Amino acid sequence: MTASRAWQRLLPRIEAIRHRLAALESDPSRRNSFVPYGVERDSPYVTVDGERYLMMSGYSYLGLSGDQRVVDGAKAALEQYGTGAHGVRALAGSLPVHEELEAEVARFNGRAAGAVFGSGYAANVGTIAALCGPGDTIVVDKYDHASIVDGCKLSGATINRFRHNDPEHLDLRLRSAPADGLRLVIVDSVYSMDGDIAPLPELRKVCDDHDALLMVDEAHALGVIGATGRGIEEHFGGGDLVDIKLGTLSKAVPSMGGWVAGPAQLIQHLRYHARPFLFSAALAPPQAGAALAALRVLAQEPWRVQFVQQQAARLRGLLNDAGMRTLASETAVIPLVAGSDQAAYDYATACRRHGVIGLPVVSPAVPNTLARLRIAVTARHSAEDIDRAGQAFLAAARECRLLPGG
Repeated sequence: MTASRAWQRLLPRIEAIRHRLAALESDPSRRNSFVPYGVERDSPYVTVDGERYLMMSGYSYLGLSGDQRVVDGAKAALEQYGTGAHGVRALAGSLPVHEELEAEVARFNGRAAGAVFGSGYAANVGTIAALCGPGDTIVVDKYDHASIVDGCKLSGATINRFRHNDPEHLDLRLRSAPADGLRLVIVDSVYSMDGDIAPLPELRKVCDDHDALLMVDEAHALGVIGATGRGIEEHFGGGDLVDIKLGTLSKAVPSMGGWVAGPAQLIQHLRYHARPFLFSAALAPPQAGAALAALRVLAQEPWRVQFVQQQAARLRGLLNDAGMRTLASETAVIPLVAGSDQAAYDYATACRRHGVIGLPVVSPAVPNTLARLRIAVTARHSAEDIDRAGQAFLAAARECRLLPGG
């Protein structure tokens, strides 16, 4: 009886999700969540129910997920070390491939040392909670990733938010922070929903004025911005403008895991105090091997970064010229704003009829009036693919009356 009453308390929450999905995905043609796509290793095309589509919402920015060198890196680690590590890193789980990967992460980011976590989410949560606690103040951008917000909550520190990409508001927030305790400011380099870039030089100045550390999540910046894909510091002309850099190994780098790069003493502290690092199994060797190989390819082939930047700018210009709303995007991430959640699903369904997949992002991930398709340009897309996608997005937008005069 007790168990039954407990379930009765949970059921309304379960039912709320079910009703929401039923409204948005009312028939199979509108399904967008948890779709098992059949991928083509050497192209950006996927298959669903026997139909072939151009995928325009995947995150393999550099087009390396099927690259033979990356596959060979995973195979070599698999053959040498097997399918998994033998425990957590502090005990029996550390392997030479982990140390190689961490050294490559540090070198690529121009830092003294690096640490690799099981995911980018774990890297954010673990790093923030290891650095901050009660009595400290963390100030985050309003649009920061959920993993940053969760890490702040776990830390027990006081949390304040500042308006998106607004250094003046950050200054006000830091002025009101207690004089004692650590002050940590956290931003994304590239915001995954809007595709815009944090104003790093201005943020750095504000942090210096208030003795605050600056932590930047490069999840959507590594391999995407900067002349050679080294992220936000390179984008703004170089120099050590960031105190703590971290990111993922699952986007431009087509593997799994997260990374942190910084001074050696910081990394040593995280090894012993970041709970996801200390209490989670080590990254599987094939994943580490694939990530290591991909970082080396990126270092050797910066043309991939430049191609993505050029094609993203071309697609964005084509869409903007026709009147599509792409907000403040200036990177490979291009939001196509539809309006309501229902409108975003309508738009995604129309795009699929034109042979292109653009996946909807709806509330609460974005404001309920700014639901959109989140588009990502990759080095796997040819110029012809970009043209085809642009034509499909505009044709579908006309059908859904998303263009001026529509």
